[in-house]
Amino acid sequence: MYESLGPLELKTGENVEVGAVRGPDLEWADRVEALLGHKEGVWNWQNSTVVREEVGIDVCFYLLHRDGEPFANILTATCDGVGHFGHVWTKPEDRRKGAASRLMGLQMEQFRRRGGRALFLGTGYDTPPYHIYAAHGFVGLERLSGSMEYYTTSKGEFESEYFARGPTAIEDVQWKHWPASGALFLGDWPGVVRCVSSGLLARKSTEHPFLQLIYAEEKRRESGENLRTRVLFQQESNAVVGLALWDWDSLWPETCMVDIFCHPHYWREAGLLLDSLALPAAERFVAYADDGCGEKGEVLEAAGFRQTGRYEKRVAVDRARTDFVDVAVWEK
Repeated sequence: MYESLGPLELKTGENVEVGAVRGPDLEWADRVEALLGHKEGVWNWQNSTVVREEVGIDVCFYLLHRDGEPFANILTATCDGVGHFGHVWTKPEDRRKGAASRLMGLQMEQFRRRGGRALFLGTGYDTPPYHIYAAHGFVGLERLSGSMEYYTTSKGEFESEYFARGPTAIEDVQWKHWPASGALFLGDWPGVVRCVSSGLLARKSTEHPFLQLIYAEEKRRESGENLRTRVLFQQESNAVVGLALWDWDSLWPETCMVDIFCHPHYWREAGLLLDSLALPAAERFVAYADDGCGEKGEVLEAAGFRQTGRYEKRVAVDRARTDFVDVAVWEK
């Protein structure tokens, strides 16, 4: 569905049109895909899917265009007002005209007007885009990190409501978990070793990792393979509060690597989440945890794992590498 948001004047004095394309919109799909075709890989699959199909989340491409020919874009992908901000792109010939900054002003106004609650993005630290986003209310997650966050209320108020105790469900990973997962894995919770197989160590965005999980599971579903990823979902707030998955270890044969991570309020459900995984037949199962997340070790021990080794000072706790944690190896 296309919604006109009116005209916008660039620095050059030229007036162009602002439009919001919410998928599915087959009339605009080809143009959106062409504008963002430089993204490649899973990003192109994501853009094509959400602009052509109903996937159960609010995905909006905010466009600047001339007579229907788009030249600049900002995307928001949210579930219940929480999610990712990205795909900021202006064609090279239209840069340095204020397109991105002025489009973002309208996009953020729309986000607030439509009941948005929180957005998360990733960019280069202390770069021109970083400062553009800061001018529109985004705040850096931590020193030297390009991850940024925005809340329409306050971070504390948002997190206390979003992660409040409530009824949960365990589900196969799906599109609604993509935007809803950012707040969990970017949160400042105990545990640096969160999901090794997806590269989610310390506070890291799920914008790309969860797309990879969803894409891989769709391919397995099409080929009749067993699925590997399960999500713990808070049914009232629509928050992702836990993740469990398995994958084959890339180093050792017949070894299955198991990952599990939960919000501090939801480790009590982690055993059920872990049990819901359909693990394959393997000679051994391995998992990793740092000392800062004792709950994870307890869950692994209850599931039959035992600690067999330790890597000293293996993972940085933040982007600035102010400290490092030991990583325990658990096996079953």
